[in-house]
Amino acid sequence: MPPRAPSPLPPHNAPAGSGPAALSEARRSRLPPCTPDQLRERIAAGEYLVVIDGLVCRLNGFVGKHPGGPLAIMHMVGRDATDEVTSMHPREVVERTMPRWAVARFVPDDSGAGVVSYVEDMDLPYSAPRSAAGGSSHPQPAKVSMCLDYAAIQRDYRLLDQRLHREGYYQCDYWDYAREVARYAALLAVAVGLVLLGPPCAWTYLLAGVCTALLWQQLAFFAHDLGHNELTGHRGFDLVLGICVADVLGGLSVGWWKKNHNTHHIVTNDPDNDPDIQHLPFFAISTRFFESRYSTYYRRVMEFDAAARLFVSLQDKLYYAVMCFGRYNLYFLSWQYLLTSSFAPYRFLEMGCIGVFFAWFGWLTAQIPTWRYLALYLFVAHSVSAVLHVQITLSHFAMSTESPDPVRECFCARQVRTTMDVICSPWFDWFHGGLQFQIEHHLFPRLPRHKLRRVQPLVKDLCRRHGMDFKEFSFVDGNVYTVRWLGEVASRAKLYNAREKQAANSQAR
Repeated sequence: MPPRAPSPLPPHNAPAGSGPAALSEARRSRLPPCTPDQLRERIAAGEYLVVIDGLVCRLNGFVGKHPGGPLAIMHMVGRDATDEVTSMHPREVVERTMPRWAVARFVPDDSGAGVVSYVEDMDLPYSAPRSAAGGSSHPQPAKVSMCLDYAAIQRDYRLLDQRLHREGYYQCDYWDYAREVARYAALLAVAVGLVLLGPPCAWTYLLAGVCTALLWQQLAFFAHDLGHNELTGHRGFDLVLGICVADVLGGLSVGWWKKNHNTHHIVTNDPDNDPDIQHLPFFAISTRFFESRYSTYYRRVMEFDAAARLFVSLQDKLYYAVMCFGRYNLYFLSWQYLLTSSFAPYRFLEMGCIGVFFAWFGWLTAQIPTWRYLALYLFVAHSVSAVLHVQITLSHFAMSTESPDPVRECFCARQVRTTMDVICSPWFDWFHGGLQFQIEHHLFPRLPRHKLRRVQPLVKDLCRRHGMDFKEFSFVDGNVYTVRWLGEVASRAKLYNAREKQAANSQAR
């Protein structure tokens, strides 16, 4: 395994030209200036322009090759994406690759203090427009302050990131993963051993199903870490390792997950752009979904049709039942990605690895003596896997879906606003696999998950100093909080359905 190279952080709060996309002063001075108006004009003409550390980078030639998928770039067009880029990429990539795309020096005007987005009022074909005015008539699950000092939050967030690099938090301890791998091996051995050697009774296959579900859950955490390059820091090695482990043992596409998940990190909890909250007809976490909004990820209108009106009006009652079928949906999405996506850099490797999964898993299930026991095993394995889907949705479903100030809200404030933590004891960290520290992970996505508990007090202090609401609940209370919010949206769906029915009856007369 290649060692994880140290990644010293340049002074992230230093003047433009000394940060992550640093250029020599001579080369930077030769670049033409670009004002906000010029930036908008060029974007309107079809250029993918992103501001990174004071440089205007033109990414048209890279958008189709971006390892995190094209939407991760498209949603940053017209924005100062310095924090998004540096949080999601190894330092070497930011320092060596980003300056190659620089075409201008960004020169903000006097009214641009604190502005991070210059295109909120533009109708771009790849990103749903958002109002620059902020605010909404749609109810929000958490009170969001309108009085945050985003510039100060951004400055202190960057200082904290610098500290974490300097103190070695980004260095992975491979002994942490040695224990994880031992757990995976034990779960696999018990599941296979029970199926092959256990007495042919219901308890045998029920226990085997539980062990299989826990194996899939734990492998999802490992694949998640590898997709973020948390292990070695080498993108190609970590991603291929993730494919060879998760696709072969779990049957799901890591490439699909990476494309989906990177988009989620960039536009967290945005109803139009974040695929992790786009679950119509079964769930709507905001009344904004009643408007049949267009999904930039799935490239279709999410119709709030009769089926959606029915399911959403009952979503708080159906939440756990629907979660039990989540894994079947992931099989479908994985194959849809591999067969139809124009962006699938490891398409054939993944198809081969998933083929291996269905071969060995098919052989294993063929050893179960009766159809009744087979159905029990498959049902338990896939239904208990619902715990992973609950863990994932718990972090965001009951959180804010609309920025109070999309023009100025910085990366750090947006991630804290849209994400919650789960309180648990250290001995139970293995069960949550890092998802219990979602705020910390969203702020520092490349930070090894075994370091997140140590970082949490630092993040809490940052939030306390700047008046940001740090949401955290126990696993049980988090479930209650989420289901209650789903119930609030469900009650509004019932009112919406009643008004629609009344309007239809009026027209019929």
